[in-house]
Amino acid sequence: MKISWQWLSQYCECTVPVEEAVDRLTMSGLEVTHWRRRGPEDPRIVVAEVVDWKPHPGADRLRLVRVRIPGREVNVVCGAANFDRGDRVALALVGAVLPGGLEIARRRIRGEDSEGMLCSAEELGLEGKTSDGILLLPADSELGASVGAVLPTDIEWIVEVTPNRPDLLSYLGVARELAALGCGRLLPFPWSDSLSVAEPFPGRVLLGAPDVAPWYSAALLEGIEVKPSPPWLQERLRGSGARPINIVVDVTNFVLFELGEPLHAFDADAFPSWDVTVRRAMAGERLVTLADQEVVLDPADLVIASKRGPEALAGVIGGKRSAVSEKTGRVLLECAWFRPTEIRATARRHSLSTEASYRFERRVDPGIVWLAQERAIQLLCQWAGAKLVGTSAFGALPLGATPIWLQARTVERLCGELPPAEEVEGILERLGLQLAEKNEKGWLWNVPSYRGDLEGEADLVEEIVRMRGLAALPSRVSVGWARKSRDDHRWDRREAVRSALAARGWQECISLPFAATEPVEIGVELSNPANVDFRFLRSQLGDGLIEIARTNWAKGNRSLRLFELGRVVHRRRGRVEERERLAILAAGKAQEAHWLAGERDFDFYDLKGLADFLENVFAIPREARVRLESISREVSARREIDAELFLLEYDLESWLSQKEGKTVFRPLPIYPPIRRDIAVVVDEAVTHAEICRVVESIRLSCLEEFRLFDLFRDPSAARLPAGKKSLAYALTFRSPDRTLTDKEVNGWLADVRTALRSQGWSLREA
Repeated sequence: MKISWQWLSQYCECTVPVEEAVDRLTMSGLEVTHWRRRGPEDPRIVVAEVVDWKPHPGADRLRLVRVRIPGREVNVVCGAANFDRGDRVALALVGAVLPGGLEIARRRIRGEDSEGMLCSAEELGLEGKTSDGILLLPADSELGASVGAVLPTDIEWIVEVTPNRPDLLSYLGVARELAALGCGRLLPFPWSDSLSVAEPFPGRVLLGAPDVAPWYSAALLEGIEVKPSPPWLQERLRGSGARPINIVVDVTNFVLFELGEPLHAFDADAFPSWDVTVRRAMAGERLVTLADQEVVLDPADLVIASKRGPEALAGVIGGKRSAVSEKTGRVLLECAWFRPTEIRATARRHSLSTEASYRFERRVDPGIVWLAQERAIQLLCQWAGAKLVGTSAFGALPLGATPIWLQARTVERLCGELPPAEEVEGILERLGLQLAEKNEKGWLWNVPSYRGDLEGEADLVEEIVRMRGLAALPSRVSVGWARKSRDDHRWDRREAVRSALAARGWQECISLPFAATEPVEIGVELSNPANVDFRFLRSQLGDGLIEIARTNWAKGNRSLRLFELGRVVHRRRGRVEERERLAILAAGKAQEAHWLAGERDFDFYDLKGLADFLENVFAIPREARVRLESISREVSARREIDAELFLLEYDLESWLSQKEGKTVFRPLPIYPPIRRDIAVVVDEAVTHAEICRVVESIRLSCLEEFRLFDLFRDPSAARLPAGKKSLAYALTFRSPDRTLTDKEVNGWLADVRTALRSQGWSLREA
């Protein structure tokens, strides 16, 4: 939302600098993402008077201009032609910096010196002010004065309003927040004398969908002169990001920004007999919007209709047929309260987002609608010469919020301390709450209608913390320690895997959980996808990593080590099931070339080794491995990747749910190890795992490690027979309480040899 500081000052008298107000708002939850001063600030941009000018001798479209400031005259080369002798203009002297960042320097243009620059409105950063040339200042402007002191300047804010605070989508709401934060004093609302009693609305209003539109008010005004708005009103709308149109539409927008209540003005003559129906759309009905877009209405849409058909998409946008124009003499002014969920669904359905829908879908304050309607009527009568014929309201507004009981012990438990009662009461009263009851245990508070987000005592504690500031909380919150939960255990395991993979050089990715095509497994299709590429929820992580790899490869990344921890979705036995998975992808260069070794591409055993690491160190079950595969260059080329891809994926659901085992501390060994090597000759079909099982069956208490370090085959059959292989192992023996002797170690080694020979295997001797 765009905020004009000048306009905001009409509702809050700020007593702190702008920088401090921005900081307090941001720290309280209303983030000011950007702010800037409109108009020139540099004191070297001054008011000057044109003394004389003549055509440039070397350029047909340029002029040589002599301008005067107190104490001297300045020569400038200028391309504009909308000024004459005696005019007051904005002169940027050498060294001045324009709002756009341009620094003025002395220049020689077509053989003539220019000692400055005559500025246009755009160059001075004045949005909404356009001209065919330089900006002409008022004739009584003081010569030599800073242009920033002559022109009306402003400060623009861009604020990010969270969805739970629709009350801040108005100048009055932001002013209330500033006053509550101690940045200033809330001023009385600029309200003139109350309207005279009018007759009832002369037409009929039928509420055909009271569940969606429970309250609707219509007012008829006549004698309106549709004309451009006053310049100051146009300037305020532009400062808030709106485009001025005419006095009637501008008034409705003015009230929308001021109070947060969207209004709509119809050309009353578009409604025969002024009969208005608020109903659901009929199948096949169409509406041409104010933006000249034809919309095919859905039966779920809510419309404002005349006897001729829909005239507006309720809460979103009006129709072109009933739009206010220069020919309009009578206006039907709409003020309504619509259910937020319906307006949100309609806006998404038709991809329409307007200032009105943005507020309606977040909940408009039902307590402001009467004030907004009367304010708009008053301004139309004052600025457009309108006369109120009649006004009526139909239906009922939502009930007020239920009072909230706030216990002192809850404040102390959630804040870590109990602030003084006077401070708690002062904060909540500044926020608009009213104290209904008080005793030694707590307070009963009535919640204003514009704070629909306050539903329980925890919300009130949050407001107290927000207003006091997080820095005011004690460094230790005395709420005790929570027992470690199942979710904590799952989180710790996920983080351990993340950290281990990152430490080994793998990069984590987070991809969108959607797929464009139906998964091979039974997938889940979305009923209202954002676009065709997001129709299905993913059933595996690997495809997402391949897409990320494709993007990286296209950008020149030739060494890909990617992993992702995320959820996948399956439909099983009629139920949707979410499961946690880990996917890992490798492609391209595993090692860059350097002087010790050449470059090397990833191969299958790189990922197999990583799988062994995860299964041995983290005890991820082998059965949890969903896939360990390679994708050939021919297949990966279809994804525009010129490399073999290797994918590893685990289903972590059962592993994450396992009970955490006890951690056993083992002190560092203090006695030396003894190593012995042994080589066993076996058939090609015998695996390393079989040999390990044989050695483990001996149960040697002091065998610390049994490690394979060499594999030998002899294609010539000179040293080993054909079909045989030699596996060499290092056996490390160590005792935790004494130094082992050679006799003991040799005895255990003899047991190992005996066990291996019993399997029909032979040993290679040195």
